[in-house]
Amino acid sequence: MHQAVAGIIAELTETENKTRKFSDAILANIAQWEDADRAGKRAVPGYYRIPGAPHPPSAAWNSAVSSGLARMLEPKLRRDLGYFYNEFVGIHDNYDRYNQLTEREVLPKALSGPDAFYGPNGRLLPAFRVHMDLQKEFAQDLRRLGTMAHDLRGKLEAVQLSK
Repeated sequence: MHQAVAGIIAELTETENKTRKFSDAILANIAQWEDADRAGKRAVPGYYRIPGAPHPPSAAWNSAVSSGLARMLEPKLRRDLGYFYNEFVGIHDNYDRYNQLTEREVLPKALSGPDAFYGPNGRLLPAFRVHMDLQKEFAQDLRRLGTMAHDLRGKLEAVQLSK
């Protein structure tokens, strides 16, 4: 049980550490586009691709659940961890869809230059505005998950200390 909890703590620590970094990078790239847009310049819409796998690790939690060890956790903590990991997987499924759109639409057009993202009226095509808005939402979700990971890590560390 101690090793299972230590593994979950390690996953939560990783999430806590990386979510702010990735969220900041997403928002910075979008802000760079917004600055150019306010200055009247055409620019490639902001986007950010998380390096590595599109889904962060959750093997420790999945192992604790499948082995039955998660049932040994206090019910509210187990429920909170289950909710966290469900959200964790769900928002990364959303990220995977944004990333596919980035690879299919944004990156190829970027090779043609900023004009490829603008309509005949000189305005950014709506699909790319929506793409950036969805990325902002993902960045906010990452921050929320980082806070949840921090809180859950503290609760699990307290469980370890009490045993």
